[in-house]
Amino acid sequence: MFTIEMEEDETSITILDTAGNLEDVQAYLYDDFCYIRQWNEKTKLFDVVQFTPEMYLKLMKAWDQPVGTYQLVDRREKLTS
Repeated sequence: MFTIEMEEDETSITILDTAGNLEDVQAYLYDDFCYIRQWNEKTKLFDVVQFTPEMYLKLMKAWDQPVGTYQLVDRREKLTS
């Protein structure tokens, strides 16, 4: 299960572990940066990874590709191998 919420300058995606074994993963998307965070129970802090929007797009496109090396030619185009 996941949720998508939009506000003025932010899109947030929350991915829930339906088995209840892991903390939710949240993605916060802005025009200039994207953040992925997950609560870390050991440190009592969020673990955060920062991306540019292009890096986030590459991560999303990578899920659909077989093993290999790819280059994103244009944000509106497919990856090329």
